[in-house]
Amino acid sequence: MSTPDSTLDCIRDALATVDDVVFYGTAAGLKESEPWDYTVFSREETRAKDNLTGFTNVYSVAMVRESYVPDGAASEVIDAMTQIPGMRLDHGTAIGYYYTTKPGTKDVVEMMTLRFVKAVKS
Repeated sequence: MSTPDSTLDCIRDALATVDDVVFYGTAAGLKESEPWDYTVFSREETRAKDNLTGFTNVYSVAMVRESYVPDGAASEVIDAMTQIPGMRLDHGTAIGYYYTTKPGTKDVVEMMTLRFVKAVKS
């Protein structure tokens, strides 16, 4: 059971300042007729720290847009996410861009992905 101030709730609230439609895990709640303009976040992995004093949680954020993700969106997501205490951009990875076609159409969809990390003491 999550608490009102859980990290996942904080991530959802932070991303809601950047995007009107935010999902956790997948966009399974999206109806086929709705635009593919949303953000999805999820837990990617949990790593033990080298000094065994805790863990590092890795979170993935994907912004999906029909046509293209607007310029400046990465900065907005980074700014929102790093307002969460202890959250930082995973500097070991690049911002990724992926493309697909919306099913039943010829519409291009762009997805921008970012990874964030947050340390947790055990």
